[in-house]
Amino acid sequence: MVGSVINEGLRGIQASQRELQRSANEIAGANVRENPNEQVDRSTDTTLPPINEAQESTQRGIEEPLIELRRQEQLFNASAQVVSVANENLGSLIDIKS
Repeated sequence: MVGSVINEGLRGIQASQRELQRSANEIAGANVRENPNEQVDRSTDTTLPPINEAQESTQRGIEEPLIELRRQEQLFNASAQVVSVANENLGSLIDIKS
């Protein structure tokens, strides 16, 4: 029984790790130009558009990936705690049996 709890904890850690990586990739790619070879004209007006216009102009926002990143961090920590508690219980069971 303790072994299956450890396996479930490890499965949760692995799933969270995959989702953390996916969210990090989405965040990293959120502000990337479609054509990286495109030259940016910096000699003209450098004022930024108002916040609402800037948010509408981005193809992908980073709000959702940031929220998902935090959520997966919490799930990862919870799964690690499950493994830790199961490990302690297994150690107690071995001590009792010895």
